[in-house]
Amino acid sequence: MLHEQTTQWAGGTTRQIYISPDHATLQERNFDLRISSATINLTESRFSDFSGFTRYIMPLEGEIKLHFADRTVRLEHGKLYQFSGSEEVTSTNTQGAVDFNIIVANGIETDIRIINSSNAPAESIVFALEDIEINGTLLPRHAAYKLESPASILGKAVLTKIK
Repeated sequence: MLHEQTTQWAGGTTRQIYISPDHATLQERNFDLRISSATINLTESRFSDFSGFTRYIMPLEGEIKLHFADRTVRLEHGKLYQFSGSEEVTSTNTQGAVDFNIIVANGIETDIRIINSSNAPAESIVFALEDIEINGTLLPRHAAYKLESPASILGKAVLTKIK
């Protein structure tokens, strides 16, 4: 599993699962890739500005709707939704909803996909959407692991890799 960091914010709790490079911080916005999961205690919230980044989000528990200037999007379980970090976004959701987030600096090429029982390349970050096995070893639901070498994954997971 990965070294994780949990922080409190006005609307809930965020669990930072992965950040690259290692010395990068969310506050300084000097990262190429950040993966996190948040528990949202409020039923309405405003997203932080991440100009210069692309965001991906997916609900893990509860219901989440994103409200943009020109559209409203009901997020679907098992599907990542992509949008620009510079867009002004608010959300309405069920209290205690849990989301999964990936933020990538513009210009950084990534391979982000949902897999179901597949092989995965080395240096990938695997986030388990259910209890999965990596080369026969159990990884529990909502846990993450960085692959040091290619691996066989049994079960549904989000796979993220910087190209």
